[in-house]
Amino acid sequence: MAKIFLKVFSFMILAILFTGCAPKKLPEIIWPLPPDQPRVRFDRSFNGAQTFHSTSISVMDVVLGEEPLPGFSKPNGIHVDREGRIFITDTGFGMVLMLDPKSKASTTLTAGGRSPFAKPVGVTTDVQGNIYVSDSASDIIYVFNRGGDFIKALGMKDNKFRQPVGLAADPSGKRLYIVDTHEHHVVVLDPESENVIMRIGKRGREDGEFNFPSQITVDSKGNIYVVDTMNGRVQVFDSEGRFVRAFGRLGDGPGMFARPKGIAVDSEGHIYVVDSAFNNVQIFDAEGQILLAFGGFGEGRGEQILPAGLAIDSEDRIYLVDQWNARVNIYEYMGKKYEARKGKSP
Repeated sequence: MAKIFLKVFSFMILAILFTGCAPKKLPEIIWPLPPDQPRVRFDRSFNGAQTFHSTSISVMDVVLGEEPLPGFSKPNGIHVDREGRIFITDTGFGMVLMLDPKSKASTTLTAGGRSPFAKPVGVTTDVQGNIYVSDSASDIIYVFNRGGDFIKALGMKDNKFRQPVGLAADPSGKRLYIVDTHEHHVVVLDPESENVIMRIGKRGREDGEFNFPSQITVDSKGNIYVVDTMNGRVQVFDSEGRFVRAFGRLGDGPGMFARPKGIAVDSEGHIYVVDSAFNNVQIFDAEGQILLAFGGFGEGRGEQILPAGLAIDSEDRIYLVDQWNARVNIYEYMGKKYEARKGKSP
């Protein structure tokens, strides 16, 4: 009884303190700085399901000793599907977390009641909602249905992989693109039959060749964008795997790369590339011309250390995995969709 009374009394004191000390509104962080028109703004960060669904832990949770859901250990890959569900791979915990903003539900992908992953890195979904996860330690692609039920594993029989990392599905749902890092090429699979449709690239430095490629994305037209990490560039191919162009090179200037990783394309066709050495994201136009860079080194708002995965949702919100700080930073591209959302706000 005394313990309950003490908790209630503590709650009353904390309630008074919290209501009397309302948090100040934090300054907005935007890129570029005035007088230029802002194009990207920092929204918020989350380090797990608890902080994603609620920006703060309640006073009652503190008083009654409610334990928050576990956060991230070493997040790596990220993907947002057509329904707005967010998938994050965590190589430290060997798990894949699925967050649903609409239902405010969160779960981890399992097979047989436990996580099947050793080192999950890439994650994507197709038009049917099937979920694909690459495991770079076991060299397997795990496949789940929309509800998160395990279906099958790719790469255990005929089609062997050597450290699969980046994954993407084309808009038609008939092709799955797998970056096979140690084979220095992209494998294009029919996810239904598991037959190889084609392989793109080989090791080298010429157009259409790779040196330890890592991440991949596909735009609404079926164009393929591959991060050619050790060559310090991005290569673009059409839907049939034909080389279109390359942009970027190794260096420390604007439009150059030191350690490119995550890649994504927004609704207006801009290409975003993460650089884990620069600790930022560079934005390019469709022709590969540099437009803007945002973010920087640190632990504060709008900062990251060793960023990795990148995803952009249907509303042009940008999700960046801040690996060292074990969190995800959310930014917004302030384009047409941002203006439309802003216009609907009361």
